[in-house]
Amino acid sequence: MPKLQCNVNSCSSNSSGYCCRPNIHVDGEAALTSSDTRCQSFTEKRNQMTSSTRYDSPNESLRVTCDARECIHNQSKKCSANSIDIRGDHSDTKCASFKQN
Repeated sequence: MPKLQCNVNSCSSNSSGYCCRPNIHVDGEAALTSSDTRCQSFTEKRNQMTSSTRYDSPNESLRVTCDARECIHNQSKKCSANSIDIRGDHSDTKCASFKQN
């Protein structure tokens, strides 16, 4: 499982630069650059008291499924990179680790 760092501070699953989810999904089937991808698992940070689903513990390594066919790390829709960096803000997120074949 890849080590995932996340600097999307507006995501409710981000804690101390790590994602707390057990897995994420990267969208961007026709992506040719990292800007064409996005973290489909992003959830806008809201009042944590009203959130019904909350992940609290940073998860340095997690399962990453990926639709980016042209990424060298995509192996049968699973990310094979040693580490992944998700960047952006609000719903404008991207996989900064994307590398075109």
